[in-house]
Amino acid sequence: MGKDVKVVKVTAFLFAKPKPWADYALVVLRLVIAGLWINSDVPRWNAIAAGKPLSNGLVTTLFGTSMVPSLTLFFTVLETLGAIALILGLLTRLAAVWGVIEFAITGLMGVTKDFALFAAALVLLLYGSFLLSADGLIAKKKKA
Repeated sequence: MGKDVKVVKVTAFLFAKPKPWADYALVVLRLVIAGLWINSDVPRWNAIAAGKPLSNGLVTTLFGTSMVPSLTLFFTVLETLGAIALILGLLTRLAAVWGVIEFAITGLMGVTKDFALFAAALVLLLYGSFLLSADGLIAKKKKA
């Protein structure tokens, strides 16, 4: 009997729904990641508009210098779309997939803050963020 109680407690802990205040923490995670992405993309967009695209360290490390101009633009577009999606709360888990991949790679390259962003993106990937989001509105309409 005592063993069954422990199993129930562990299961309840592992698979419990988040506390109501945790929904607000997920919104904060969404906005922090989006803000940091936008902050890193603005200089790249300014350089692209000036005709002198900046090289993205991630692109240079992964693909070499020959692919930098085209892939930097591609990665900048993806990051910008991901940031907009996170701000709106639209396709949050899909945007979080890109965050998990990017922050894992850049974290391994030595950018320490990206380990925290990796963890935040992983939490968004696992839980989503339905409060104050387009995803939440879509989920409500599907239930009705």
